[in-house]
Amino acid sequence: MTKPVYKINVLHTADLGMIDCSFLVNKFNPGEKVNVPVFSYLITGPDIPPLLVDTGIKEDQLDIMNRLGMVAYQAPEQTYAAQLAKWGYEKEDIGAILHTHLHIDHAGNDPDFPNAKIIMPRRELMFAVADLMDAQYPPEYITYLVEQIHVPGKVRLIDDDGELVPGIFLEITEGHTWGSMNIKVNTAKGLAIICGDVIYDEQLQCRANPVFAEIAAHNQYDMEPFGDRSTGNYWNLWAAKAAVQKVMREADVILPIHDALVLEKYGYEI
Repeated sequence: MTKPVYKINVLHTADLGMIDCSFLVNKFNPGEKVNVPVFSYLITGPDIPPLLVDTGIKEDQLDIMNRLGMVAYQAPEQTYAAQLAKWGYEKEDIGAILHTHLHIDHAGNDPDFPNAKIIMPRRELMFAVADLMDAQYPPEYITYLVEQIHVPGKVRLIDDDGELVPGIFLEITEGHTWGSMNIKVNTAKGLAIICGDVIYDEQLQCRANPVFAEIAAHNQYDMEPFGDRSTGNYWNLWAAKAAVQKVMREADVILPIHDALVLEKYGYEI
């Protein structure tokens, strides 16, 4: 049976500065600071309400990133209201939020989407309250989400991989946090995988970089993609490397949350 084809729009909701290169790619150029974008993704298509992947940094508390030694910037045109309006939507139109994970730059604006069900792996919420990654899980975000569990129908906690609807598949991965989630979407360009922070920088982790020669060497014969340098921000190195390999092997369209290469390769509409 032919699966529906969905559209994905890139929402560029903020930018982060003072990011150490070794945070993005494990052991790569420690001490060098770079800027990265913060994306959310809007999924639309037949017989579904608009779906939003991640809700970024809390818009009225951008200085929350200072807790990690980082800075956040948001231009007026980068607010969720402005980004959604570009594609003809308002916050009230969002039917569900799909969380790749609940870190400080991914889950800040859930309360601003009053009609959205919140969907994530149960173990990600468990991980978020266990004090295993410190300030990366702000209490302001997590307390709200725990409270919403007690609102009938508001939060859906998943315990296994499965289809959300035909053509949109939710896959739990340990690649970044214990309960990270990939969202696999059937698009006109093939299988798109929104992979959260499993990949921060596709080029440096998976294609080639000037420090780790084995990455380019693995790719020189144009066989299966095999870059698997992990990010520098992970809870389980083995799982992190395996998760990178899986995305690279399966995806026609690779959609991380912080990689400017997304816009270079695909533009704002997939």
